[in-house]
Amino acid sequence: MQLHLYNSLTRKTEPFVAIQEAQKIASFYACGPTVYDFAHIGNFRAFLNADVLRRTLEAIGYKVNQVMNITDVGHMTDDGVADGGGEDKMKVAANRLAEAKKSGVLPDGVELDPSDPLAIAQYYAQAFMEDSKILGMEI
Repeated sequence: MQLHLYNSLTRKTEPFVAIQEAQKIASFYACGPTVYDFAHIGNFRAFLNADVLRRTLEAIGYKVNQVMNITDVGHMTDDGVADGGGEDKMKVAANRLAEAKKSGVLPDGVELDPSDPLAIAQYYAQAFMEDSKILGMEI
């Protein structure tokens, strides 16, 4: 079976050829979440697309090496009005978690220090992993 993929650079559908075609090994990188909040359906669309691609390649006989990052820093203020209005997203998350802690209820009953950016990132990274597992994704 020959897999064909749309190449957005050439704007054509082209046959898939792995760099290690003779060994039937395919490798690809997929952007993962930036963990300053819970992932939503729009985020998961990209993650699920990568998961479907990996499963398709495996189904047609490839050994697949897939890498997905989890970003806990970076591009946190430059997204403009579309997402957070240019505010530091980790500070927004810290404020949201501080309010939840003040009211005595953190999501999932979790106790964490909302002033610790690493703790915030780890909390949302763990939530992403749990959500991915529920969706049957192999992360």
